Amino acid sequence: MDISKLQPDSWSHIQSIVSKNRLGNAYLIHGPSGAGKEAFALKFCSLITGFELNEFINNPNIFLLLPGDSDFYKKLFKSSKMDQKEYQEWNNYWKEKLVFPLKKNKFSNSKRIPIEVLKNLKKNIFFKSEYKKVIVIFDAHALSEGSAESANALLKILEEPPINTSFLLVTDTINNIVPTIASRCQKINIPRIKSENLSEIINRKKNFDIDILSFLSSNNLEKINLLDEYSKDSVIDIINKYINCIQYHSPEEVSLFCENMLLHFNSKREIFHLELDIIKKWLECTSMIGASITIPFNWNGFADLSQDFLVKNKNANILDLLKEIEKCLTNLKSNSAPKISIMNMIINSHKSLN
Repeated sequence: MDISKLQPDSWSHIQSIVSKNRLGNAYLIHGPSGAGKEAFALKFCSLITGFELNEFINNPNIFLLLPGDSDFYKKLFKSSKMDQKEYQEWNNYWKEKLVFPLKKNKFSNSKRIPIEVLKNLKKNIFFKSEYKKVIVIFDAHALSEGSAESANALLKILEEPPINTSFLLVTDTINNIVPTIASRCQKINIPRIKSENLSEIINRKKNFDIDILSFLSSNNLEKINLLDEYSKDSVIDIINKYINCIQYHSPEEVSLFCENMLLHFNSKREIFHLELDIIKKWLECTSMIGASITIPFNWNGFADLSQDFLVKNKNANILDLLKEIEKCLTNLKSNSAPKISIMNMIINSHKSLN
């Protein structure tokens, strides 16, 4: 699926900039998670340089950066043979990303772009070339982590950039970009994808109707890809386990729910967040049904769960149940103990039923 069809307005704006020869030195590509920003940046890079995505790897005019461990980058930059371990890891990541640009891949658990990356970049971008040069930085907010020395190093480059060179910074969190860097970038907002633009990609998904998948994913490409591994039955099972848990149906079910959530949190963080999102979406649906509002899709099993829950829990405060999930997620972001955070969510959710 072409990102230009998913984000037609933003892409039309970019085409206009390039066709009128008004290309700037730096762009900050920002917007919500799952909107296709990385794919957009890669296609923008292709438009600027004239190279196809399969020509990016080892191209001296294209620099692709993302968070990673300092030790890894030190070894990567010292390596001279393409069959060395560091180059293999690096190339394998980018080979997959450039074939499937809409897929969000994780290269490292690191939340930083270390200073070694910027030092190496500075050594390699100041050269004459018949082609335009482009530096693409994924998760650019990671430059600001720690003492922000990487952000300061990039700022110095942006203050006196190489000629015929453009920087494309990509981020979900524009507020975490150092203001002095943000002020030197032209902003390109990539909004959440519209349902009508998603129809082609969603039509290929076999497990859910378009309106159901759009509702469950909030039109987030990352969630849509993860939902490929789920069926209607497995979604219903997730919700049933949550209901039985907060109702204290049995000690075994409470324990099993906690263990599964903790396992996902520790080993498959994206699944942990997706399944909590599914529960939140079901609670939103339950709230709509309780208020006699028509839900935007036809799925009897999903709605039946809501109606049954409302009958059995007439005093339940749905808003409080949603707040408990958000509180759990907030606590986990601040590095609270995951087991305690999950247990507190269950205990407080149970109280919200009465």
